[in-house]
Amino acid sequence: MALRRTAAVIVLLAGIALGFWVVFGSPHDWVGGMRLLKFALGLTSLGMITASAWLMFPGSPDDDDDDDISPHPMTGPLDAL
Repeated sequence: MALRRTAAVIVLLAGIALGFWVVFGSPHDWVGGMRLLKFALGLTSLGMITASAWLMFPGSPDDDDDDDISPHPMTGPLDAL
């Protein structure tokens, strides 16, 4: 679990660094077809940040290493609405 979270932090920092470089760095001089590459790099940056969130907080029980089974929380009267 620690390796997964370490990888998530590394991917997060790399995605943020790429995003800052696209926004504030050299790509301001790119024109024509290179603007599409700038757009692709921006999307890649967002994808890396999203992937790091998935690595840090797995969404399904199959991705988590916890073997204990906890009872489901009780539902309240507003949950049925």
